[in-house]
Amino acid sequence: MAPIPLTNDYTFTIEPYEKLRFRLIVYKNGEEYVCRKESLYRLKQFLVLDEGRVFKGWLQLLKHGDDIAVEVKGEMIGTVSKTSLQTLLEV
Repeated sequence: MAPIPLTNDYTFTIEPYEKLRFRLIVYKNGEEYVCRKESLYRLKQFLVLDEGRVFKGWLQLLKHGDDIAVEVKGEMIGTVSKTSLQTLLEV
């Protein structure tokens, strides 16, 4: 799937992992920086919320309306639209 640019050095993508599971990956300068394996069900639940935070650990997503902030190691590195995330989840 085509990566979504976040900032100058970072890109974000989602790849199928197992049946109904995905890997959310942040690349830094073209190399895998952090990833998170998550179920489709949990990701869809997150997309339904108006505001919220999902995951604990290095990679976190924060949702406010249709904007989803991508946070890595406590630093916000960019935003992704709800529509873009939904498109990445369609297999």
